[in-house]
Order: sequence, then structure tokens, then C-alpha cells
Amino acid sequence: MTIRKMTLVSAALVAFMGWGVSAQAQKLTGVTVEPAKAEVGQTVKATSSFEVSNGAINCKVRVNWGDGKSRDFHINQEKDVPLVLDHSYAKPGKYDVRVEGKGGIKCMGADQHATVEVVAKGAKTTGKAAAAASAASATASVCPTGWKLTKAGVSKKTGAFTCTAKANTPIPEPKVACPGDLTYFDNVKKGQLGCRP
Repeated sequence: MTIRKMTLVSAALVAFMGWGVSAQAQKLTGVTVEPAKAEVGQTVKATSSFEVSNGAINCKVRVNWGDGKSRDFHINQEKDVPLVLDHSYAKPGKYDVRVEGKGGIKCMGADQHATVEVVAKGAKTTGKAAAAASAASATASVCPTGWKLTKAGVSKKTGAFTCTAKANTPIPEPKVACPGDLTYFDNVKKGQLGCRP
């Protein structure tokens, strides 16, 4: 092998080794959620932090919100660090927000966790009393004045509900705001409005 070929091979090897170090230089170091206690439908902000060596950024993470929703992110520019995301929850509960390395070049470091407690709108008490109060409050306040909640009430599973009034009753403005991923609907002829999945 000639000296020129040896030099090229050595340069390629150094470059490859340098790339390998860079590709593994970023490390997931933490996640925080603010506020740690929020109401249904309120936006919470999750901030994932990373340790980046030599300015090298090239890895993937998955953010799991604890409510069945997750999303993958490719961290490949300095502007991607820290990773700041917004999310809202459709129903009360304690949720474990988890950030973990995923994908081909996953971010190093242990999985990071933060807990967020979500309460019904206006809930001020805790425990079973809070659940009962929030359910009663939700039932009383979901329908506009002059409209009544159907016997099915507010779904504990999805938060969906239907309000009724006399057929051809005009739909009140502003329209009912639906929590989470629910979609507003109305039917003037039937005297119905509400939120459904």
C-alpha cells in the first residue's frame, strides 16, 4: 500500500471514529412538566434537557404523555435543545410523562420521567370528594342556559356529552368549548348540541 493510500485510509478511519463519538455525544438528562397540577384542557409544557458534547446533536427520542399519546422527535440541530412541547389532557388523573431514547440513533442516558396531576375544571378538593364535586360541577356546567344534559350524562371514559332543548331552539353563542380531542356538534332540528369523540 502506498503512503498516499495509507494516509487516505487513516483520514477516513479518524473521520469515522470522530463521527461515532459525535453520534453518541448527546445524553438525555431530564424532563420537567409545568404546571405539575393542571385542569382538564389546560396546556402543560414539558421541557426535555440534553447534555451535548462538542456541539454534536443527532439522536431520537419518544415523548409519551401517559394518556395513550406519544410522538417521536429527531434532535439534530442546536435549536432543538432543549425540546419544549405543549400538551393538554381530556380527563382528570395522574399522568407519567416519559421521555426515552428511540429509533436508529437513540439519545443516550436513562429514560426521564415527570408526573402531572390533572383535575376537573374548578376542582379544589382532593380524593373521592373532589371526584364527586368535579363530576357534579361538570354535569351542571357543560350545557348552556336553557339546555339540559341527557340522562346519559358526561361519559367518564371520553368526557363526551349531549345537551337537549326544544326542537328548532337557536344554538347559543358562543358555542360550547369541547375539552381535549372532542369535537363540537349541533342539530337545530333535533334540539341537540354537545361534544363527541
